[in-house]
Amino acid sequence: MSSAYLFADAAPMPYVVAAVVVLTVLVVLNLLITFAVLRRLRIHEERLAMPAAGGAGDREQLLGRRLPRFAASGAIRLVGFFSAGCAPCEEQAAEFARHPDAERVAILTPGSGAQAERARLLTALGDAPTVIEEPIGGALAEELGVRSFPQLLLLDKSGTIVAARHSLAALAAGVA
Repeated sequence: MSSAYLFADAAPMPYVVAAVVVLTVLVVLNLLITFAVLRRLRIHEERLAMPAAGGAGDREQLLGRRLPRFAASGAIRLVGFFSAGCAPCEEQAAEFARHPDAERVAILTPGSGAQAERARLLTALGDAPTVIEEPIGGALAEELGVRSFPQLLLLDKSGTIVAARHSLAALAAGVA
């Protein structure tokens, strides 16, 4: 082997070094972007992992709470939170109005619905329950942490919450 042959390929060496440097910079940049995306996904995942209002965690927090304003009559009460413009609320409101076993109190929030949706919800509730209208985030909803609708609560004679669900069927199953 001659020495001229060994160094003949030396000219492309600066190109190889430049290519390695460029690729290293790209890999580091890719890693930084990947870690940033993972951090953002972790934040969103934590938000999604939080129980929604009315979820099992909220139900456990609601159970056993006493609502003195509903204990005055000494009767079993069914309290329902409904929002205008909410299709499941209209379905549950009709069942709620027909429920014969308890005094019924419906808390109605305007929601995103217009007057027509509010009127439909009031029609579905009928004359049977007592209807209390309060703004979104009103005193009762805020006190109980109600953020999703419909939310149905069953209170015993002392005004203590014994069950909380999103439908009467689930409420009945939860009490049985």
